[in-house]
Amino acid sequence: MHVCVSICARPKILTRRKNYSSSSFSFYPKQSNINESACRAPAASAIKHVLARKPLPEDVPQDDRAVVFMAISSCVRAVATHLDVVLAQEYIALDNADAYEQCAELACQAASVQVLHTLSRGEQHQQHQHQQQLELVVALLERLAMLVRIPNLRSLETVLGAWTALLRANGATVPKKGHATTTSSMAPPSSSSPSTSTSLKVLPPGAVPALLDYCVAWLRAGGGLAGGMDPAGTHIANEREQWEDTFETFEELKTQWIINRAKVMEVIKLCANLDPQSASRKLLETVDGALEWLKSVSTSADGGEDSGDEGKACILEGVQAFTECIMLVLPIEEPQASSVVIEIENLVTKALAMTDQSSQSGGIRLGPQSLAQYAKILECFGRIGLVRPNLAPLLVKNLFDWLGTVAAEDVSAPPVRGKARVKRTQLARQKICSAMLNICATVPEVRKNFLCAGHISSSSLFNSSS
Repeated sequence: MHVCVSICARPKILTRRKNYSSSSFSFYPKQSNINESACRAPAASAIKHVLARKPLPEDVPQDDRAVVFMAISSCVRAVATHLDVVLAQEYIALDNADAYEQCAELACQAASVQVLHTLSRGEQHQQHQHQQQLELVVALLERLAMLVRIPNLRSLETVLGAWTALLRANGATVPKKGHATTTSSMAPPSSSSPSTSTSLKVLPPGAVPALLDYCVAWLRAGGGLAGGMDPAGTHIANEREQWEDTFETFEELKTQWIINRAKVMEVIKLCANLDPQSASRKLLETVDGALEWLKSVSTSADGGEDSGDEGKACILEGVQAFTECIMLVLPIEEPQASSVVIEIENLVTKALAMTDQSSQSGGIRLGPQSLAQYAKILECFGRIGLVRPNLAPLLVKNLFDWLGTVAAEDVSAPPVRGKARVKRTQLARQKICSAMLNICATVPEVRKNFLCAGHISSSSLFNSSS
């Protein structure tokens, strides 16, 4: 066992990161190549077997229990130092991408709930050893979080699966739609919370904000991929090309991304439930940044990114996915969330004003595809109408007005292009109508208030959706 541990990772003192934020994540000093030894793979396999063993029965003698515990601790320490070697290198510099995927699998094995539960609960009668065990757990989880940012779609699925289990073990849940609750009542989780038999409570400080940063970057980079949209002219085009090089066909890439996207969104929901304050801050930052980007590309004729309607739609799709996750979980109806509600209300008001071409602030130019994604973002904010009743009718009214800007057909275009454009515009109209109906379903009072105000009639609404 000692030989396997020594082969898998050279001895190194694990240092704890004091500032756990995405901006402070710097690679470790460059070390030896991960593939320098042919024995590394068999050693990793031996460590996996040790980490995968079942918990010891209660009747096992204490001496034998101590030996097993020492073996598990040594394996986890070896995995953590092995991660230092991998994270010290640029991903593209690795000789074999499979080596990184194997490393990610080994890290997830070491960071499983079962292993961490054993480490965090073992040898508690010795305070000094117990503190060392907790520091080892934190060091491992810090490195596991850093794996989320590496641009490998196949290993990302494994790493996100591990984080889903870890976040749930720390008390995070995904509420049903319309029943958002939180474990912390708008207060960030504490790493020193008392442990229970069913939870770990061992997340490193700042883990949730870092995971949110990485998840936003993934959703932004993969925006439009599931729908086959082209991000040409945006900053995510180069990232998309790198992904395509690692897959034989585009359909294979698309399938893998759909799987990863679902896992990314689940991690976001769990993070928002565990730390709603960090989630709300990231939401405001992400949406406001997207609005400013749209304004810049709409007002600059020569400068800025030359992104067409499809490129804008790709960017907005990633923003929409993140907004949907946060707004589903964010406990906006709690009294502690009043300040967040005000900030979201101001953000929604800004989003509505920017689509008004006659406004003094200057309207943004959106085509059918980008307008559809913009409408989906506003749909996600529909829950705010539960605590701001005046905002929901305003959302519906603006969405209804947008229908007039999207042509139902284009008879002047050539036949082939005309069919394609009719399809895009028709899909846009359907998504806008769907956004209106979902807002009305989320805030039922808006239907009566909106219709009584004489903005639209019921017949015109259904005719538009057809």
